[in-house]
Amino acid sequence: MMRTVSVRGRLLVAAPLLSALLLGCGGGSSGAEVVPLYAGTYFVVMNKTVDDCNTGVANRIEVIQTVSQSGRNVTLVSNAAVLQGQVDPDNFGISTSGQTFQDGVRVTTGVVYRASNTPGLFGAGLSIVADSDRQRCIVAYNGQAQLQ
Repeated sequence: MMRTVSVRGRLLVAAPLLSALLLGCGGGSSGAEVVPLYAGTYFVVMNKTVDDCNTGVANRIEVIQTVSQSGRNVTLVSNAAVLQGQVDPDNFGISTSGQTFQDGVRVTTGVVYRASNTPGLFGAGLSIVADSDRQRCIVAYNGQAQLQ
């Protein structure tokens, strides 16, 4: 019988302590982070801003990009390129990248979307960096992505 009283006594002491801890942590919320949703199809228009090696690539890009999302993880598909990344809450958007090797040259591609004051409209950036043993070239574009 003493053992039962002891357990009940612990529960009675623990309950107020637990309540105090939950109240101190914002009322006992689970702490689950709300992740903004960026999944969808975007019409992207960008103009070239950098071309270190005078590659002669297009001055303007117009492309449809598709973003899928699972939690904070995102996948961006643009033509044949598939880039992986995450929701970037500090910059109100997404950051993605991918890497391939073409003829011994490492090519790193990155795409970012950043929120604007207009719902569904994002600032968009594209960078392509090609690294070989002898040379490094950077091509960059800036523009916008409109959720369709």
